[in-house]
Amino acid sequence: MKEKFTRADLAKTITGAGIERFKAAGLALAIVRAMADALASGETIELRGLGTFETRERKARTAHNPRNMAPVNVPARKVVAFRPAVSLKKALNGKESR
Repeated sequence: MKEKFTRADLAKTITGAGIERFKAAGLALAIVRAMADALASGETIELRGLGTFETRERKARTAHNPRNMAPVNVPARKVVAFRPAVSLKKALNGKESR
């Protein structure tokens, strides 16, 4: 099973930088909320070395229920997309980053 990196793990990482545990947890929460608010308002988040988060529009479409193949209308919606940075792609594939 794959490991997860949670908000609590982010807070532990921040604590490692010399910030108190309680303040680190609040800072981690503030970071996550700021990112969510930015995406909800249509902004793009660019984190150099990690990648870019952005919202994209999905068009309305007709899908099919796999049990009975009845058509189902799927409304238009917004989704979050992530594009990894080149350095992250290289790190994941074991190549040197420049």
